[in-house]
Amino acid sequence: MSISKESREFIEDLRLYLISSGKNEKEIEEIAGELEDHLYEAEKDGKDINDIIGKTPREYMEQLANEMSFDFKGLLKFIPVTILGAISYILMGDALRGEMEYSLLDLIGYPFIFLFTLFLSATSFKYVASNEISKTKEWLIFWIVGSTPTVLFLAFIYWNENYDPVTYQVGTVGNVIAIVLSILIFIGISIWNKSWVFIIIPAILFLPQVLIEQTSLEENTKVILTGIFIPVCIMVYSLIVIRREK
Repeated sequence: MSISKESREFIEDLRLYLISSGKNEKEIEEIAGELEDHLYEAEKDGKDINDIIGKTPREYMEQLANEMSFDFKGLLKFIPVTILGAISYILMGDALRGEMEYSLLDLIGYPFIFLFTLFLSATSFKYVASNEISKTKEWLIFWIVGSTPTVLFLAFIYWNENYDPVTYQVGTVGNVIAIVLSILIFIGISIWNKSWVFIIIPAILFLPQVLIEQTSLEENTKVILTGIFIPVCIMVYSLIVIRREK
């Protein structure tokens, strides 16, 4: 079944809007499939997407979202898994560097940043999906969404360093436990999500660092090599994924 590029983009935008609105993924796929069938038949008769939806794309998406129930069950699964995964990345990195030292502010601040980033991402995706905007504006929105966590983390680090909060340091045993727990969480998320990506990405981010640290190279050289290997590995993995999808 082949539909026009405009119709295909509308269906993808609809999926993004409904997912960002917290709707059930199975119901979304059913609606998208039915809409694709209608669009296919309509285009054979010389009609376009406007003849099918009968209103603006944003109004149609909002109407569908209002008619569908909020997927609380899915959300209750998604948020804890997302937070666990994000915290595991931090713990793994800190443990490998031997920098597992946290304050009460850290324990409150990190979850807040993750939840705020999720909220900002969902709001931005809904806006992009339901409005006709230029590619420049779209990329600007995604840049803001992508850079916001970095800015918040930098502000958070500055606050920690300048206000000298009470910290709790974890020893060698704690580092080992953190690494093992992080690996188990990555494996668990991969099994739950039925995807290798949650194992491959941590391996790309941390394995080069671990291997390079075992060498007798100077520290500056180690940093440079790590900075080169990680982007190259990510690029190679991305190309493999793109080729497989094609």
